[in-house]
Amino acid sequence: MNNFFSINIIFLMLLSVYSCVSNNSNSIETKIIGVWQLEREFSNEEEDGPLKEFLLSSCEKLTTLEVLMNGRFIEKSYYEDFGTGGECVKDTWGIQGDWEKGSEGTFNFKYDKNNILFFDNSTVAIENGKLIISIVYYDSDLRYKTMLKFIYTKKLNY
Repeated sequence: MNNFFSINIIFLMLLSVYSCVSNNSNSIETKIIGVWQLEREFSNEEEDGPLKEFLLSSCEKLTTLEVLMNGRFIEKSYYEDFGTGGECVKDTWGIQGDWEKGSEGTFNFKYDKNNILFFDNSTVAIENGKLIISIVYYDSDLRYKTMLKFIYTKKLNY
């Protein structure tokens, strides 16, 4: 009887640990879902150079990244159109793709084929409540690998 009781206690402990891990995994996935607003942007200005902040205008900071529950994401970019006197306009292209949970608290973003850049590497993670997207790609104009880092703040939960 004592062994049966001990085995049940061990089983319940393992079940509760598994349950916590599963809930934690789901909560990480749930945290990314919503609308994120662009806060900061960084890039390297020379090959293997350090990342330097690219100062965003108030118009560019209207850019959002919507991460949907169905595994899709949509970025809506804004820029100042100097052809219209600096008016803040929404980019009509829109960047879209699929996302999935990766390993160790990261996420994989796969951009749709109609996007212009082909990335050598990209990582997406949530750090201190911020969505951090880091991208490396070969810039044929500059003839070296360019690194970009975008920091988003959560604007809306679903």
